[in-house]
Amino acid sequence: MKGNDTDNAANPTGRRLRPRFVTVLALVLLAGFWGQPVFSAESKTYEALRLLTEAFYEISQKYVWPRGEEEMLRGALRGMLNSLDPDSSFLTPEEYRDYQKGEGGPEAEAGLELVVKEHLLAVVAVLDGGPAAKAGIRPGDLLLKINGQMVRNLTTQEVSRRFRGAAGTVVKVQVMRNGLIKPLDLAVSLAPLARPKITAQAVKEAFIYVRIPYFTDDTPAELATVLKDLKRRQPQLKGLILDLRNNARGSMEQGVRTASVLLGDKEIVSTRGRKGGGQVSYRGKPRDLVLDYSLPMVVLVDQGTARAAEIVVAALRHYKLASLLGAKTFGLCGITKAFPLKDGSALVMTVAHCYTPEGQRITGVGLEPQEAGKKPPPGAGPPPVPPPMAEEDPWVQQAVELLKGGKTLTMDYPKG
Repeated sequence: MKGNDTDNAANPTGRRLRPRFVTVLALVLLAGFWGQPVFSAESKTYEALRLLTEAFYEISQKYVWPRGEEEMLRGALRGMLNSLDPDSSFLTPEEYRDYQKGEGGPEAEAGLELVVKEHLLAVVAVLDGGPAAKAGIRPGDLLLKINGQMVRNLTTQEVSRRFRGAAGTVVKVQVMRNGLIKPLDLAVSLAPLARPKITAQAVKEAFIYVRIPYFTDDTPAELATVLKDLKRRQPQLKGLILDLRNNARGSMEQGVRTASVLLGDKEIVSTRGRKGGGQVSYRGKPRDLVLDYSLPMVVLVDQGTARAAEIVVAALRHYKLASLLGAKTFGLCGITKAFPLKDGSALVMTVAHCYTPEGQRITGVGLEPQEAGKKPPPGAGPPPVPPPMAEEDPWVQQAVELLKGGKTLTMDYPKG
């Protein structure tokens, strides 16, 4: 009787637990995976699913508070997807509906690129001039709390939703920053993002500094316009510094189209699915090429360089059009696909990785620069967002010295 009393105390709702559920769960999982009798499964897979069934049973019978079967199953799915990679997530029906809306959803956001990696919520990039940048969040920060709640067991999609909403909404965060003993408490006021603008300025003699803050559908055409204007104004242009630091937003298509402005009709990137199957190559277009002559170039990269920016960087490096300066890129480039489930939820999974033209995997690996950026002095803290003016930026000055010394890679473009 004592055991029953204890169980009742831990189950104040009096809800009847259904241990049969876990047995049924195992049969459903097995049948769903193979579409044939469950006992034909390979022994290792069968043992793994039996372990899952055993865990479900123990939790349903012995955890201090009862948990709904749907809640437990979704928790298991969330954990499985989280264990794959930063871009894979389990979406509830509500989250999947928001996911399908795409960029037309929220009217305001924080301007953050986040990933859940190794159970930690990391800031990959902070958009130039966005609400998060104004609040003091910096790339590399780890988010511990959002609105007073500890961040744990959340997918990247779930976390991103918490930084989107109505303009003026304040999101309070606690962040841990490398080099600081105590966490920082910051408040982010959500706001509509200003349209990203590519900036260009002369840096000593005839060197030009160009920054792309992040990628949109307008980026390729805007970059082409900037470069055409530079050709007219600087006929004796000696070198180009392209800044792709802290740039982690943009699709594969946007990256390929932007690289096409610099490379023309060349392979930009390829993707490969499971076991190397389903390889697809993406090429630029001859008519997109703007710079039709040899021009030394340095591209600035760091740990916040990801997605579309990595596609551009990899192609420029492969064809020896540019030297990379800075720090290793993040390695966040791949093809994700949503797989709807019967209850309206969905699995968002990476189905293909990105590869450079020479066959080097970008996803999960990143790209090493040929020249390491100068390290900041001790106690300098994280780099500012956006970067300082070119004449005050040590990496820009380092790039200028490379260009002046003729230590960069160049490519001879075909004429016409």
